[in-house]
Amino acid sequence: MNFFNLSLDNINKYGEYTFLNFEDQEYTNADIERLSNRLAHGLQKRGLQEGDRVVMFLTNMPEVLISYQAILRTGAIIVPVNPALSFHELSYIIDHSEAVIVITSTALVEIVRKAKEISSVKPSVIVAGKEHHEEDFISFTDCYTNNDAFLMIDRPDEATAVIIYTSGTTGTPKGVMISHFNLYMKSHGDSQQIGLIDANGTLLLDKVNLLAVLPFSHVYGLMTMGVAYMSRGRIFLLPTFDIEQILKQMQENEITVFGGVPTMYAWFAVFPGAEKYDTSSVVRWLSGSAPLSVETRNAFEKRFNKKIMDAYGLTETLSGTTMQRHDRPFKPGSVGPATPGAEIRVVDENGTPLPFGQIGELTVKGPYVMKGYYKNEEETARVIKEGWLYTGDIGYMDEEGEVYIVERKKDLIIRGGFNIYPSEVEKVLCSHPDIIDAGVLGIEDKEYGEQVCAFIVPKEGVEISKQDIHSFCRENLAKYKVPRYIEFCDSIPKNQLGKILRRELKSKVNLTDLVPVS
Repeated sequence: MNFFNLSLDNINKYGEYTFLNFEDQEYTNADIERLSNRLAHGLQKRGLQEGDRVVMFLTNMPEVLISYQAILRTGAIIVPVNPALSFHELSYIIDHSEAVIVITSTALVEIVRKAKEISSVKPSVIVAGKEHHEEDFISFTDCYTNNDAFLMIDRPDEATAVIIYTSGTTGTPKGVMISHFNLYMKSHGDSQQIGLIDANGTLLLDKVNLLAVLPFSHVYGLMTMGVAYMSRGRIFLLPTFDIEQILKQMQENEITVFGGVPTMYAWFAVFPGAEKYDTSSVVRWLSGSAPLSVETRNAFEKRFNKKIMDAYGLTETLSGTTMQRHDRPFKPGSVGPATPGAEIRVVDENGTPLPFGQIGELTVKGPYVMKGYYKNEEETARVIKEGWLYTGDIGYMDEEGEVYIVERKKDLIIRGGFNIYPSEVEKVLCSHPDIIDAGVLGIEDKEYGEQVCAFIVPKEGVEISKQDIHSFCRENLAKYKVPRYIEFCDSIPKNQLGKILRRELKSKVNLTDLVPVS
């Protein structure tokens, strides 16, 4: 099975219709099919083979959808990368995945150039956007052939389709291997849970217009495409998060489904003049990637008179493993029951299932659980036991199967829906020649959920400013990982094994005294 057989099924079942809108451009499902076939031929001519990895380093644009289909048609593997990453971070992914091609855009080409310079792997670089004619770089349009037909390379259900890199507890990015079967089943499960189709695949809504703002570099992009193919959906793609533009799109294009993160809903709740836009067509407001606070939910729902469907999940489970159902009352504090096909249980420290209402670690089993971590069998064996994925998240279930999250993964910082592991930031800070030690934790923030706060122990006799440290971090970390607050201290509290005692570190914080570094 190849995941993108879904595109052929979509055309055969629903005929040709406008599938994608981006700025002033429209693409039908047949257009995307044709262009992806042309690109697949072009990629093969440039040496792409079955099983090769292709890094996708792009902002939201039509070339993402076209490339995703083309890569999978050839039997190759997609490696989607957040375009906010620094060239150091991108270089690691290129090397670890042994990518043979990087597809990027003119706006990001300099980051790719720097990443390639320090990488041991030297992939070809294809540049989308304006015509790009430069030595060693290939224009995206030059990769198209004139052949509209492509015999899709079939793959076993368990074959890897996507590798998504996510930071691990050690700070070293891990490649989450997602199979074709994972993607197919999750597309069906999400479409059913959201209420777009029933268990038999019958459409439940007359119109499915999906407004896509979250980055397609995330698993969200693949799942949005899968859901659209399943539900005869139409994707309205925006390059950036702009509230006024979103509201205009909702009104002008009768958007029915919107997927966001809690930070977006917090901004919606206070955006001036939101009432002048008609958003009544939106029947599914979806939230995920970070905890949705009661305050944010209440403020949004009071203003827009619509319910937010909250969800919980991991990259390792293709995001939403649970989701509040559209056809049952939302329970306060719950992130809903398991998505169709998934099993969830709560276990104690020995892996023994706990009864309803008791708090323990959430474990997940089913067709959405990843194959494992790329080139990391040890970590795979640690988190997947007898088919159960041990999430590291703490929560409980009630008798109706509703899941409640008590605490996210220990030490994890979630800023605006993006995961940040303190050890990753600490590693960069400690690489500075004037810093002897560092400790990082999350500080509560009304707008982003959390902000990064760094405690720095400078080398004796050295003078270094907060601005110097901030600039250093901006050069070596994705923008969202850069510490918002920087504090100096004499030492970092640690246990006998050298592990940072973050509770003690947090006790040093006086929130009223914290001053952000700009």
